[in-house]
Amino acid sequence: MTRLPAEASALPAHYHIRLATREEEKTVRAVIWSSFALDMNWSDTLKTMQEWLNERLDEVFANKVIPCLVFTHGSRIIAASPLDMSPDAECHLVSGPSVLNEYRSRGIGTDLLFASLNALRDAGLEEARAITKSNVPVAKFVYTKFNSVSEPSEFEPLLVRS
Repeated sequence: MTRLPAEASALPAHYHIRLATREEEKTVRAVIWSSFALDMNWSDTLKTMQEWLNERLDEVFANKVIPCLVFTHGSRIIAASPLDMSPDAECHLVSGPSVLNEYRSRGIGTDLLFASLNALRDAGLEEARAITKSNVPVAKFVYTKFNSVSEPSEFEPLLVRS
C-alpha cells in the first residue's frame, strides 16, 4: 500500500467520509445489501455469501472503535466500507466500497477505497485483501486504480439453508 497517491480527489463540500457510529449499523447494512442486491453480477452468489458477510459485519460493529467508513451526502449514508484490521484476515475490505446504485459512477467508490486503504495502512498493514468477482465493476474499474493484483481464492461461504 506504499504506492497509494498522496491524497484523494477533492470532495465537493456536501460529501464527507467518516467512521460509522454504532447507531448507524442498520443503515450501513442496508446500504451494503442494497449495493449487492442491485448489482446483477452478484445475483448468482449473493445468497451463498449472505451469512459470511453478516458475520463479518457483526464483528465490525462489535469492536470498541468501529472500523467502518461511511461516505455521506449531507447526513445521508450513501456508501460504506467495513474493514477488518487484523493482519491475518482473509479479507480486509469486508464488503469493498459499497455504493448505493443512484450514486455510482461519480468517483465515490474510488474515494472510499482510497480512504479504506489509508486506514488499513495507518493500522500497520502492508497489503490489503478483498474478495470479489472478476466481472463486477469495482474489480474492473476501482481496484485497478490502486495497482490491485487478482489471485484465485479458496473462499467458499457456507450455503444458506431455507
